[in-house]
Amino acid sequence: MARKLAAVVLSLQILTCSSAFALQPLDEERQIDAITNQILHREIDLERYYLQYRVYGTKIPKTQRIRFAAGQIASAAVGLASSIWLVKISGANIHHPEKITDGENRRAIRVGIVGILLDGASVGFEFGANGWTAMKNIILKKSPGAAVKEVIKRVQEIDALRAERDALVAKFPDSELGGVYRAEGRVLKHFRDWCLSEFADVYSDIKALQSSYNVYYALDLAADGLYLASYLLGMQSYKSDRFTKPSVVTGIVGDGFGIASAPASSRSYYLLAKFWRGRLKKKFQESLKDAEADAKVAMADLSRELSTKDITLLEATPSVQNRTSAYALWSARYDRSIDESLEDLRHNNKVALQGELTGPLISGTYLNQDILGMVSLSSRLRNRDRAQNNLALAGAIGSTAGTGFSLGLTTYWLYDDIRHRTRMRKKDELPEQILARRLKTLDELDSMLISSNKPQPIQ
Repeated sequence: MARKLAAVVLSLQILTCSSAFALQPLDEERQIDAITNQILHREIDLERYYLQYRVYGTKIPKTQRIRFAAGQIASAAVGLASSIWLVKISGANIHHPEKITDGENRRAIRVGIVGILLDGASVGFEFGANGWTAMKNIILKKSPGAAVKEVIKRVQEIDALRAERDALVAKFPDSELGGVYRAEGRVLKHFRDWCLSEFADVYSDIKALQSSYNVYYALDLAADGLYLASYLLGMQSYKSDRFTKPSVVTGIVGDGFGIASAPASSRSYYLLAKFWRGRLKKKFQESLKDAEADAKVAMADLSRELSTKDITLLEATPSVQNRTSAYALWSARYDRSIDESLEDLRHNNKVALQGELTGPLISGTYLNQDILGMVSLSSRLRNRDRAQNNLALAGAIGSTAGTGFSLGLTTYWLYDDIRHRTRMRKKDELPEQILARRLKTLDELDSMLISSNKPQPIQ
C-alpha cells in the first residue's frame, strides 16, 4: 500500500513538472506579445515627444507677425517721405540748382535717419527676441540639443526592447506564429526608423529656420548701421567736403548687405538644414533615410502572414491584429497630414521666392542712387551744379520707387498672410492644427493598445 501511494505521488510530481515545462514556451510567447506592445508604446511616445518639440520649437508669438510688419511699414513710410522730399528739392530747382539750400537737404536726411532707426529697432528687437528665446529654451531644457539627447535615450530604450524581443523570437523558429513575429519585428524596426527620420527633419528644420531668420536680421542690421553712418556722414558733408565720398562709399557697402539679406537668408535655410541633418546623422550613426516606404512594405508582409493563419489561432492572439490596425491607422493619418500641409507649404515657398526676388530689386534702387552720387563726385562734374542735381534727382526718383514698392509689398504681404491664415484656419489646416490632430491620433493609438482587444478599422 505504501509503495502504491509513493508511486502515485511520484507520478503527480512528474506530471506537474511536465506541465511546468510545457507552459514555459507559452509564457515566453506571451512575453513576446507583451514586449511588442511595449515597443509600439515607446515608438508612439517617441513621435509624441518630437511632435510636441516641433510645436514648441516653431511657435510664433501671436503679435510677432503684425509687430514686425508694422515696424517695417512704418520705416518704409518714413523712408518714402524722405525720398519724396529729396525728389521735390531737386525737381523744383532743376533749372536753378544753386537755389537749393543745405538746410532743406539736412531736413530731408533727418527724416531718412528716422526711417533707418525704425527699421533697425524693428529688426533688432526680433533679433534680440530670438536670442532670448534660445537662452530660455536652454534653461528650460527645451533646446534642440536637449531634444537630441532625449531622442537618443528613447531610441536606445526601444532598441534594447527590440533586442530582447528578437532573442525570444529566435527561440521559436518553428512556432505557428513565427512568421508573424518576424514580420512584425520588421514593421517595428521600420516604424522606429521612420520616427527617427522625421525627427531629423523636425530638428534640422527648426535649427535652420531659426538660423536663417538670424542671418536676415544680422545682415539687415548691418545694412541699417551702414546706412545710418552714411546719413550721418552726409550731414557732416555740408560742413566739410571730405565727408562726402565716405558717406557715399558707406552707403554702397550698406546696399550690398541689403541686397544680400533676403537671398542669403533663404539660401542659408537649405544649406543649414542639410548641415544640421548631416551632423545629426553622425551623432546617431545612422542613415536617417525616410523609412515610410519600407514600413508600408513591412506592413503588407505582416498582413500577408496573418492572412495565411488559421482563424482560431488569430482569435487566440487578438493583440497582433489590434496592433496591425494601429500600424495602418498611424500610416494613414500621417499621409493625410502630409496632404493637408501642402497648401501652406506652397504658400510659404511662394512668399520666400518673392522675397528673394524683390529684396535685391528694392535695395538695388538704393545702390543706383549711391552710384549716381559717386558719379556726381567725379572731377568732371565738380563745378557743374546742374549735372550734379540731375544725378541727385535721378537717384532720388529711383529710391522713391524702390521705397514705395517696399511699402506696398510689405503691406500686401501682411494682408496676404492674415488672409491665408484665416482661410487655413477655417479649413482646419494650419500647421499647429495639423500637429494637434497628429498628437490626438497618437492618443488614439495608445487607447487601441490599452483598452481594445479587437482590430480597429482605418478611419
